Amino acid sequence: MSATPNDIPHDYDMSGSLWMRLVDASSMSVFFFFEYLLARDVYLHLDAAPSGLATWLLPLALVLGYITADFVSGFVHFLADNIGSTRTPFFGPVFIRPFREHHIDPLAITRHDFLEVNGANCLISLPVLIGTWYFVPIHGTGSLFFAAYIGLFLFGIFLTNQFHSWAHHPNPPGWIRRIQRTGLILGPEHHARHHTPPFNTYYCITSGWLNPLLARTRLFERLKEPLRRVLEPIAGKADEVGGVQE
Repeated sequence: MSATPNDIPHDYDMSGSLWMRLVDASSMSVFFFFEYLLARDVYLHLDAAPSGLATWLLPLALVLGYITADFVSGFVHFLADNIGSTRTPFFGPVFIRPFREHHIDPLAITRHDFLEVNGANCLISLPVLIGTWYFVPIHGTGSLFFAAYIGLFLFGIFLTNQFHSWAHHPNPPGWIRRIQRTGLILGPEHHARHHTPPFNTYYCITSGWLNPLLARTRLFERLKEPLRRVLEPIAGKADEVGGVQE
């Protein structure tokens, strides 16, 4: 079945509306406010921690947080591509529709502004971010590491859609291409694997580091049917759009 942009009902397209711009702007503002609070707490406790702790704690939290962000980006991408309806109230147009639309028009993400590209990730991160800051006070090395890890993991999630957008940009600035070539962030050649039929692999879009491993183990393919049975009654039946199968 060939797909066109009309395959997704525009009645449910909230992107670009005044309401969504307010949601994106407020979500991003609150996200950065609590990221600052969490980072401040980590800094203050790190400064008072035993000498040498920062030499391993922050780098380890950074690496593990970034890898976790890559995995979560892939898992969410997999779910949004394969499970749930674009008609599901709020969640469908805000989180599912952009992924389905992306397979119809991969360059659409490059035409969205900074708020529209990154606002939804800020919104979905807030419960974890606020919960960590409020309910997990820093009292020792373990809680200090956890706070740093969560803060860096969620900052990686924040950057994910921006990296994804740059991977589709036809002519990104030279400094972005140089970073992409290092493999530190998602690159266009790597991400092209996902946009090759049957569109069922290389879902991770932060750095893409985990894509080869997940492709070899077929983890997402193995999870698809069990998750579909559990989530479809809640999220609705997947629309067949742009190569995304029911």
